[in-house]
Amino acid sequence: MPLGTCLFGLSIVLITGQLIQLIRYLFSTSVSLIDLLVIIALALPQLILYALPMATIMGVLLAFIRLNGDNEIVALRAAGVSFRQFLPAVLSVLLFTILFALVNSLYVMPRANKGLQNKLTSLGRTSLSALLKEGVFIDLIPDVVFFFKNVNPSDLSIQGIFVQDQRDPKISAAIVAERAQISYQSDLSYLVFHTQNGIITRVGDDLDDAQAIHFKTYELSLSLDEMVAKATKGSRAKREMMTLTELRQVIEQRDPGQTYSYALEYHKRFALPISCLLLGLVGAPLGTIFRQSSRMAGVTIALGLFVAYYVILSAGNGLGSNGLIPCFLAVWMPNFLTFIFAVFLWNKAHRETPFNLAIVFDRLPKALAGLRRVFRFWREREI
Repeated sequence: MPLGTCLFGLSIVLITGQLIQLIRYLFSTSVSLIDLLVIIALALPQLILYALPMATIMGVLLAFIRLNGDNEIVALRAAGVSFRQFLPAVLSVLLFTILFALVNSLYVMPRANKGLQNKLTSLGRTSLSALLKEGVFIDLIPDVVFFFKNVNPSDLSIQGIFVQDQRDPKISAAIVAERAQISYQSDLSYLVFHTQNGIITRVGDDLDDAQAIHFKTYELSLSLDEMVAKATKGSRAKREMMTLTELRQVIEQRDPGQTYSYALEYHKRFALPISCLLLGLVGAPLGTIFRQSSRMAGVTIALGLFVAYYVILSAGNGLGSNGLIPCFLAVWMPNFLTFIFAVFLWNKAHRETPFNLAIVFDRLPKALAGLRRVFRFWREREI
């Protein structure tokens, strides 16, 4: 029950954050309530992948805090039940959580991410007329700014058009034309502005070169998929929409230097579900070690551990992308450290010895020194 409550609360928070990222794009298109519910449903699997580890550690922690607060753990210990005998009950819950997380990560999430991308693209295509506003600068498309004097939404015709195109970082282009007609290519993947009677001004980034080109007809093509992907920060990267088989094919067929992000995604599909088990194992002793008067200390440490997990994961990604550590270690290092901390806490809870943060911080430099030796060994082996 505590685990489900924590997962529900975290999902609501993450969904709200996702909608805030999309709110500018969604309110610029004609989105119905059904469309909004579909977007939330398709975004949920990705959010659950990151919310479930947090929900697991907090759910198990709150359950044991409640047991400890009601003195039930004391009573069980008085009856001869050691803390390690709680392990099968904790594992039964965590293994179910891992199974749910793996199914979500390996099968549901990539398909949902692809469906979300297709849904956002579809909304962008069907709601184009709502984006064609008169007399205002439109910057919903990254690196491109439009200004339309008069717009006829029925036939997508424009009188008086200005376009500032900065998609090429080396050249800034400005297009001014008397009229334009908007059309789609046959595969609906590109939006084409057929402009007439205008001028194109191009200026290099060094301001030394400039061109002015007069034209009678000029076609400006924009990729709808790229437009929607950049305009909606909630959209998914290509690798996040791939299945495990597709990720393996990319990793095997390309140069290792070009497939790091795909290998990273591949390992994350397994590492994040496994983190539910490890973080859940940490939550049980934390809820037992801290007594009634200091139960918030356990909650604080659990939150700090969860934040530290993702900080280390992000740091590993950065180190791996620079070739300092292998991809496997970059993703699995937080799990290794969490496992060591879980074993340490279970031994403390079993022996009923007090938890002293000073001892933990005293041993932290030795642990970091050990990690540095591992990194140095790997670098020497690569050289």
